[in-house]
Amino acid sequence: MDTEEATTVYTSIHYGTTDVNNVQEENESEAVVPQQPTTTPSGAPMPTTTDPALIEAWDRCWTVVKASPGEFDVWEELMRLADRQDGGFTPDAPPANIANVRVLYDAFLEKFPLCFGYWKKYSDLEFLARGPEGAIEIFERGVKGIANSVDLWVQYCTFIMEHKADNRQEIEQLFERGAKCVGLDFMPHVFWEKFISFYEEKEEYSKMFQLMERVIRIPMHQYARFYQQYVQLASTRPMSEILSEEQYNTYKAKATAREGQDESSEEIPEEQLETEIRRLVIEASGLIYAHTAEETNKRWPFEAEIKRPYFHVKPMDMPQLSNWRRYLDFEETEGDVERIRVLYERCLVTCALYEEFWLRYGAWARSLDTIDLLQDIYSRAVVMVPSSNPSLALTLAMIEEERGDNEAARQQYQKTLERLPGHIETIVRFANFERRISPNDLAAAELVYASQLGLDNVDVMTQTAIVTLYAKFLWQVRKDVDGARAIFKTGEGKFDSKFYFSNYIKFEMDQPGEDYEKRVSAVYEQVRYSGLPESVKNDYGQSYLDFVMEFGTSAARYNQLEADIKAPSVYVAQSRKRAAAAERAEEEERAKKQRQEEEGEEKKNDVAMDSQAQASEQLEKDGAVVPSDAGSGLVDPAHAQWAGPASGYAYPPATGAYGQAQWGHGAA
Repeated sequence: MDTEEATTVYTSIHYGTTDVNNVQEENESEAVVPQQPTTTPSGAPMPTTTDPALIEAWDRCWTVVKASPGEFDVWEELMRLADRQDGGFTPDAPPANIANVRVLYDAFLEKFPLCFGYWKKYSDLEFLARGPEGAIEIFERGVKGIANSVDLWVQYCTFIMEHKADNRQEIEQLFERGAKCVGLDFMPHVFWEKFISFYEEKEEYSKMFQLMERVIRIPMHQYARFYQQYVQLASTRPMSEILSEEQYNTYKAKATAREGQDESSEEIPEEQLETEIRRLVIEASGLIYAHTAEETNKRWPFEAEIKRPYFHVKPMDMPQLSNWRRYLDFEETEGDVERIRVLYERCLVTCALYEEFWLRYGAWARSLDTIDLLQDIYSRAVVMVPSSNPSLALTLAMIEEERGDNEAARQQYQKTLERLPGHIETIVRFANFERRISPNDLAAAELVYASQLGLDNVDVMTQTAIVTLYAKFLWQVRKDVDGARAIFKTGEGKFDSKFYFSNYIKFEMDQPGEDYEKRVSAVYEQVRYSGLPESVKNDYGQSYLDFVMEFGTSAARYNQLEADIKAPSVYVAQSRKRAAAAERAEEEERAKKQRQEEEGEEKKNDVAMDSQAQASEQLEKDGAVVPSDAGSGLVDPAHAQWAGPASGYAYPPATGAYGQAQWGHGAA
């Protein structure tokens, strides 16, 4: 249910629409109180408030999320606005408040089901409105929306333990469901603690010990703490109390097995037997602990790099994405199917908006040959990944068809075309889907193409492709030559596309019979006067010339075509070569002149430099410049262009009194 549908449903349930004209007035003089509007201008349910600013903000936010459901910040603002409604959200709150919150949370969590905190908040609100059953309903939806949320499972199990304390079977079953979803997470200690404490409170130490034997085998962040708890339990409780009958007999047989012992041997004392069994149990668990530590350490480098283990709309940085790729590579190499699945599920909370990880998960699931898992993966993917790229939706449609649910497949195609009208791949796949499921009735397949013709909101290239593909379908699949020709003709004079003309010409060349040459010639004439590049037109012209040679009826026609098509192209090519050669020669001449000018300028600069050097030498001889001053580079800021040699510039050519007066460097 999208935002608009949700709004409509809840509005219709909780808000009646009363025609003011039907209000019966007991007294004509009594004023009729106008009914308050039930919806805002955008069509959203009206919040229960008299604050015009809140109503305006509420309406603005609903308008935004209807147009752009991915605006996470606006959804959050709506949540805050909902909390400000008059009367709040309690069992005694106005029905409109409850309806508004349900509309809001249903629409938001359909778009963002991985936000586990909002599932918990929604369950709290429904608990106030409907009691435990309302909260349980939301919890169930939540653990389906984000099945690998450790926090949400802990909250759900805690709620059931509090409100259904007497139903131990239901509690155990819920914990086991949670264990399948989050038990192999790297940070599941809160869940396992809650599960273990349930048995401990009931003093069911055998079940507690069996559960802990499962836990100490799991590579996780706090594996050592669970192992210590396991050893403590094994050290303090009687073995017959915590071991199953089968386990106890197995360890007892090992404890009594002695070299050379026969049936006549005396039995081991009970206390000694207990001690030996306990030693064997703890010894065996030590080997498990060592293996768990090794497996944990293998995964620690990847886990340490996970900076954001929760869902957020903000983009992930490249190191984080790279770490997830390498972590998945590692688990796939290890080969444990369940651990691989769990890691993919964790990854696709953090990286839910990245198509590559959904596609990778799907490719891995395909290797398991489990079509239901594939359907589940892609159903979630199309919700999370932005719909601008429909590849996930198209894959899901093919999977639904493979499962035999043709209606679900058809809905995926229809939704995709509603979002992306004129999308070529979707049109082709949709039409061929209808062709496969109804090979004897191709009307539905044809309708897919026909419904996409003449759309105003698609570009010319897309229209060209639709027309061409529709015509090909009529020609090659429906065998409707006249229908295909009619569709091809709709593009004449409108499309300058090689794809269109190639298929159009091939179509007419494959239809021998009456007016064969005339029909092909008509298409070729369309090509000649199209906006295609001349080189492409020449290629078509040569193909057409071959056609006339093979199927034409007139030598004069062929000769004329050869003159029109072949000869001009030769002359044009030669003319272009001559023009290019002339342009190159002109460019070379310009470059030559530029080099000559530069060489002349360099010679002038050399002569000037020589003159300046001679003048400087003469000044030194005349005593106008002291040698120590000549290298100092001191200069009057007003005449900075004439700095001394240290600055890289030369002295001015002036000599005699001018030089001495201006520079003050003359002899005393």
